[in-house]
Amino acid sequence: MKLGNTIVSVEVPRFPLVRLTYADGFSATLDFSEKFAWGEATRPLSDPAFFATAHVGSGGSSLEWICPDGEEIDFCADALRFEAEALADRPAAE
Repeated sequence: MKLGNTIVSVEVPRFPLVRLTYADGFSATLDFSEKFAWGEATRPLSDPAFFATAHVGSGGSSLEWICPDGEEIDFCADALRFEAEALADRPAAE
């Protein structure tokens, strides 16, 4: 995988899914439900209304949410791309 991926579009088709589209046309839908349990930092994401505010952050280098107190929750575009590609490469369950 190359580094320096840029997210150009973020959609929340339904809670807790995020659909990302990258500058090179690659798109993937990721389930964030497991990330809710990572601790205090990601706990706000478990609120569906807040989760729906997902947007492109830092010039496309991240996926981001802004908390009411101004704190950011963000995930690196490269890390999310790596995760999405790994999921796409998994054999289908039989």
